[in-house]
Amino acid sequence: MTAANHVVTGAILGAVIHQPLLALPLAFASHFVLDSLPHFGGKELIENKRKFLSILGADVCIASLVLVGIVISQPNNWPLILACAILAASPDLMWFSHFMRDMRKIPKRPFNLVERFHSRIQWGERLWGWTIEIAWFVCMLPLFIKLAY
Repeated sequence: MTAANHVVTGAILGAVIHQPLLALPLAFASHFVLDSLPHFGGKELIENKRKFLSILGADVCIASLVLVGIVISQPNNWPLILACAILAASPDLMWFSHFMRDMRKIPKRPFNLVERFHSRIQWGERLWGWTIEIAWFVCMLPLFIKLAY
């Protein structure tokens, strides 16, 4: 899933579950649940670096707008909502070192245990998955707004 969808899903969990000891781990786990669903991606996309970077940039901008919106509007329990939103997207940061190695043409290192798990659950990455990504975001953002305010 895109960072924007992870962020909005984590924000919903933070808005609904007011107990940090429950909300934070669930937000983190939600990342892997969403990544196990069919979504946008695939080797064809990653191999086209220019297209990948454009889509990644747009995704980061949308996710950042949601996060900034939370900070500016400060809904009830906003620190927990913000923490859950960030935590829900955070597992994708593990791919950054692999991406940088690839960009610098440095040989790949083997995946660690968590990276192997994260990679295997993404069985449903498809180019047509953008339809699912957009539908998820269009449904979840208004739900978050309704639940948080």
